[in-house]
Amino acid sequence: MKISKLKIKGYKSFGFTEVSLSLENKLTAFIGLNSAGKTTALEALKKLFGASLADRELTRQDFHIGKNENPETINERNLSIEVRIDFSEEEQDAVPHFFSEMVVDDEGKDPYLRIRLEASWNKSTLSPLGEIEVKTYFINVAEGEEDTDENKKIFPNHYRNLIQVLYVPAIRRPGEQLKYASGSILYRVLRKIKWDDEFKEEFDTKIAEVNDQFKRLPIFNTVQTSITNFWQKFHKDERYKDSSLEFGGSDFDSILKKLEISFSPTGTHKAFGVDDLGEGYRSLFYLTLVCSLLDIEEKLIENDDEEVIGQTSPLLTILAIEEPENHIAPQLLGRVTTILKTIAEKENSQVVMSSHTPSIVKRVEPESILHFRITQEYYTEVNKILLPKKTEEAYKYIKEAVQNYPEVYFARLVVIGEGDSEEVIFNRLMNVMDVDFDDNIITFAPLGHRFVNHIWKLLSTLNIPYITLLDLDTERDGGGWGRIKYALKQLLEIGINRDGLLSTTTGVLSDEVLNEMHTWELKGSINNLHAWINRLKEFDVFYSSPLDLDFLMLTHYPDFYKSAIPKGGGPQIPDKEENYEGFIKKLNTAIQATLKSENATAETYSEEEKELMIWYNYHFLGRGKPTTHIQTLASMPDKEIKNNIPPVFSEIFEKISIILKNSEV
Repeated sequence: MKISKLKIKGYKSFGFTEVSLSLENKLTAFIGLNSAGKTTALEALKKLFGASLADRELTRQDFHIGKNENPETINERNLSIEVRIDFSEEEQDAVPHFFSEMVVDDEGKDPYLRIRLEASWNKSTLSPLGEIEVKTYFINVAEGEEDTDENKKIFPNHYRNLIQVLYVPAIRRPGEQLKYASGSILYRVLRKIKWDDEFKEEFDTKIAEVNDQFKRLPIFNTVQTSITNFWQKFHKDERYKDSSLEFGGSDFDSILKKLEISFSPTGTHKAFGVDDLGEGYRSLFYLTLVCSLLDIEEKLIENDDEEVIGQTSPLLTILAIEEPENHIAPQLLGRVTTILKTIAEKENSQVVMSSHTPSIVKRVEPESILHFRITQEYYTEVNKILLPKKTEEAYKYIKEAVQNYPEVYFARLVVIGEGDSEEVIFNRLMNVMDVDFDDNIITFAPLGHRFVNHIWKLLSTLNIPYITLLDLDTERDGGGWGRIKYALKQLLEIGINRDGLLSTTTGVLSDEVLNEMHTWELKGSINNLHAWINRLKEFDVFYSSPLDLDFLMLTHYPDFYKSAIPKGGGPQIPDKEENYEGFIKKLNTAIQATLKSENATAETYSEEEKELMIWYNYHFLGRGKPTTHIQTLASMPDKEIKNNIPPVFSEIFEKISIILKNSEV
């Protein structure tokens, strides 16, 4: 069994329009910023399949209230939580329990279950909290068909033992789960054991013998007599006049309630209890208890031994775990994720977890992730991670990209660049421009080199704004007009209107003309090239011009980059006056290396830019780019950076400010 779909309507941050969450894999991760609705979705499962009445109880606060609504004027509210449960061929043992309640979409399709909780709240003059009515049904029509009262059948209480949610809150209290109390993990484990009556009688006898031995001690009688005498002096009630000092628990059930676990060696001369552990180990031990419970239940189901099984195990346990990363060292998170995947692979369990840390998210398949965000109307929106089709070349690249840069999921704005230099430079320039990456949750991702349209589609689906900075690469192979063509075609791929994107003074570019754009001559058309660069800025695509970001920084801060050399280092440049031929040879070599062609002439570059290519060759082709930028930017005063900042960055920062202002919730 597997919950394949969760539908929520009117519950807490989920608004009046039903939101459908697709749980396609047996391990699903809910991700997003704080207060986006991840915990609410996990709790929705608990309200439907919680083991106790307390887990399933609804209150007035559980019903959604709109952004501009006054709670005092609301007279009634409704909510619903529904799941679709599918059955694999390996899990046919579960089918007989639910066969009469199954539905199918069409002939030949696999049957499935629909279970829905419906609740209503009404204002009441008798109770200040109002009246709440809750009912759980089997829905006996397929999805998409109209369901009426005739198509609903009450979900029997005895079925609740077959599907249960094990909810692990963000704050772990393993000590509570080690108590033999209803609802605890230990209780659920020990209830699986069919205790033999003869064993229990023998156990009780031995406990009584221990108490008798204790009472025979002379000093014990002194203590017991003293307590009894003073107790009787304090009151004269005949009902409680006698007191007896003995071990807490003189029968089998009482002893079970006092079971504890200890850890050793501890580096001290005493064992540690669970409350003596640090927060991290307590969190890990909580997960240990969960894993043990599911492992034991799976083995009992396999053995099906009536002699030892005292209670039927659920056919499906949904482990709903909140923030598995809490209190755990980063180097252990890989192990935690692996264990959760192992649990999900068990036939009798499914894992749904929430997280807002890249360390967890990068270890989960993108197809298993649901992205949560809170809208400007204060309701939860949920989207799948959109990837290219598996048959496309882009699939593997985009999948690896988002796994390597999971920070994009948690951003208010993503700046897409082409390499590591952009991140170093952006971080420094943001400080100068008083725009804090961290405070505004701005993420830089070097993902613009290939298939950038898929990154755009992904971010658009998640409603995360983005800005793209690409290299123009003028006079490099595929650069200049080739780079403009690339961006235009990528924008068309995501559905940008071609009339607005490709319009010119003579009409709209045809596909034939666009496909040949990369062959257009640069000489004499630089103004036209820059006109297209300006057009692309309207779609938040910017260019490091005329070459790349490294060259852009070098041309705006040449003295600082020329100073960023080790003692006795730097390019050996012949004196232009004394050795002109040597200088020209050095210059031509640098031009060819910079533009990556033996035939390069740099005809569209100024003389000053050509000479800077010698330094470009030294700094960025012979040394590490990020290292050079870090060293140079660290030596530059903020005032110098701000006074000579490249215009493209001023435009980008202005755009960032506009986007952040418009996206404020």
